[in-house]
Amino acid sequence: MNVESTQRILIADDEPLYRETTAEFLREEGYECVCVEDASDAISVLNEHDFDLILSDLNMPGNLKLELLKEGRTKHKHVPLIVVTGAPSLPSAIESVRLGVTDYLLKPVKLEELLTAVQRALSHAGQSKAVPPASSAPTLKRAANPKPASTTTPAHGIIGASPQMREVLEIVERVAPSDTNVLITGESGTGKEVIANAIHHQSHRREKAMQVIDCTSIPESLFESALFGHIKGSFTGAVQDQAGLLRACDGGTAFIDELGELPLSSQAKLLRVIQEQTFTPVGDSQSIRVDTRFVCATNRDLQDEVKAERFRHDLYYRLAVVHIELPPLRQRGEDVILLAEAFLKKHFPAGQFQHSFAPETLECFRRYQWPGNIRELRNVLERSVALATGPVIEPSDLPQPVREAINDPLPGIQDLTEVSRDEALDTADRTYLIKILDKHHGVIASAARQAGLSRQGMNKLLKRHHIDANDYRR
Repeated sequence: MNVESTQRILIADDEPLYRETTAEFLREEGYECVCVEDASDAISVLNEHDFDLILSDLNMPGNLKLELLKEGRTKHKHVPLIVVTGAPSLPSAIESVRLGVTDYLLKPVKLEELLTAVQRALSHAGQSKAVPPASSAPTLKRAANPKPASTTTPAHGIIGASPQMREVLEIVERVAPSDTNVLITGESGTGKEVIANAIHHQSHRREKAMQVIDCTSIPESLFESALFGHIKGSFTGAVQDQAGLLRACDGGTAFIDELGELPLSSQAKLLRVIQEQTFTPVGDSQSIRVDTRFVCATNRDLQDEVKAERFRHDLYYRLAVVHIELPPLRQRGEDVILLAEAFLKKHFPAGQFQHSFAPETLECFRRYQWPGNIRELRNVLERSVALATGPVIEPSDLPQPVREAINDPLPGIQDLTEVSRDEALDTADRTYLIKILDKHHGVIASAARQAGLSRQGMNKLLKRHHIDANDYRR
């Protein structure tokens, strides 16, 4: 390979042994490497010479505020950038993803794993020019009075206007274009698979498959065969070759659901695949290389599981490079109404008549705690539509626990000391608006007069809190 055709890599790392070992290995693979020991030198060299890839440490002189990453993403957007760090942290991982880092690896990284990441980054460099980098991904505007529709992504089934969900959606938009592994946590029924789908379909892997791997449905004894496949005759009952689940998502995304249920013995096998992007089918001697991104989900606290030695710490750090925590439905405010109306329209189309909700029914939805989250809401709506005798779904059509929630305080009211002052004031403001609208039967002019507001000012507040006065007219 001559100098003109050699791909050039800039290696920035303050550990001499790691820096030189990495450079020597990559040179043997045919790459030209330039080494520097701090971010300042790296920026100078980067501005004077052309490179095909940047390989950078995080914790080194001159990079305390990620100066090299910011320089690379602003002035050299076409150059892919791989982070290799021995001190991972969630803030640095999220900021790295926001800046458009191609990969985020943890030391000690095996040389073969590093080579795979380098090859993948360089092969995707051409595609990345056509896909907007994470730093230029459209962000969700935190306007004072956003419209619910502007924070809804119907193509991927994500519905939400609450601050918590706007934050989740922003992270999804930033992390999706990269190859970074993502861990999604949250209570059962909060929509973890929907978020995984959104990440996959907004990535450059969207043309390939997203394979769901449910850890609760695979017996420990069959885990290796299910994931890696097997060859005919490798064990009793193996009557033909089986490709395995990982082969099905080569080039795409592996969504590992209920990760916290994975036994320790299986965790070790999964870790090897993630580190090396290779596996060997049961009974075979030939390794198979794959190019797969891993998005995982669990309702368990994996940090607690690591402390209890039920989950491998090295696997946790490989998978939780970016951690997305989904809020329970009871903490999402008016999102419950947005979800209910969207589900009613999409999943229960008009037959004999078009269904709608009585204001009292919506108030039950707001006050109920929803222990089963979005999944429970969907089930309640299905039941209510089946039992409703008219076009309006009344509280009497709801299950008893939901119906009786009309007498409960609004979620969060009793725990205002546990939230910020702004959140407490926001909750109190919204509660006041609901009460006054209910008192005046949804007549905005009357409610505005009592509140000492102009009609325009009242409308702005209602819009800000996603309150529809029509819900209170009777």
